[in-house]
Amino acid sequence: MKKIRILLGSCGGLTGLYLSKLFKKSDYANFEIYGFDAEQQNPTKFFVDRFFIVPNASNEELFLNALISLLKKENIDIYFPLHSKEIRVVSKFEEKIRNSVDTKFIVSPYESFLVLDNKRTLYESLEKLRLRVPEIYSSVPSEDKFPLFFKPESGSGSKGTMIVETKEEFEILKKQKGLFLEFIRGTEYTVDTICDQNGTLLGYNQRIRIKTLGGAAVITENNYEIDVGTYLKDIVKNFMIKGPANFQFFRTKNEEIVLTDANLRFASGGLPLSVASGLNIPLITVKLLMNDRIDPKECMPDRKKRTMYRYFEEIFEE
Repeated sequence: MKKIRILLGSCGGLTGLYLSKLFKKSDYANFEIYGFDAEQQNPTKFFVDRFFIVPNASNEELFLNALISLLKKENIDIYFPLHSKEIRVVSKFEEKIRNSVDTKFIVSPYESFLVLDNKRTLYESLEKLRLRVPEIYSSVPSEDKFPLFFKPESGSGSKGTMIVETKEEFEILKKQKGLFLEFIRGTEYTVDTICDQNGTLLGYNQRIRIKTLGGAAVITENNYEIDVGTYLKDIVKNFMIKGPANFQFFRTKNEEIVLTDANLRFASGGLPLSVASGLNIPLITVKLLMNDRIDPKECMPDRKKRTMYRYFEEIFEE
């Protein structure tokens, strides 16, 4: 069995922990799992073969130098950047990294990050594709428009978001940099996707977000009562999205589809459900990078009404 060294970047969260365990169980190759994070205290270090400390991606130069040095020193075959901030830096300096090391990785174009990471430009771009997005209020709307949803222009997860109930709250929050959005009522979905190096959508799995914690789904269930495949193909093609990504939308009581978010990375919470449903996005990504043949059936989840419950487990260090 071939040996493949995988490096999981910014691996302290749910995604790094899950991927480290997933690859260890895989019979595709003998995976040697390395991981790094800016913090020493995180649970993933107990599940990787080697763990490293790397500067936070907020300092692009320090992070980039440390990353390239690590990729070279450890002869890493495949690198998975996992955190949004990290992925943006890798995309921005993609050419420099590729010219410095032989490590394989896949990221979307930096221009796509500039548009999709900012909620204002994201919604403006999706509207040009004739997709429904939340309405943005730049001034205090009439009473019947409340409640509103306040969201930072950039960032991921639920950090900084809140419901705005009154005009007084609107005036207070106006001092912060963010968007006042139409409050969408309905069922919230996340769609896990995988695209090839040419920006072609290979497969996707739709799931409803039943319960979240810190923006990550801890109870989630497959749901195809309404299918957004056509929308996804348009978005992927327009922004040349590559590798794993996830999208969020609401299905309203009037059967409207309202696109609310796009993240050019693995989903942080519900990815295990997509893998359990037959769409093994991490392994498909490995095969893309290794130029191995991918059976079309590997990109087709079974669409069973399957529910995932995520729970916590304690680890002690002395």
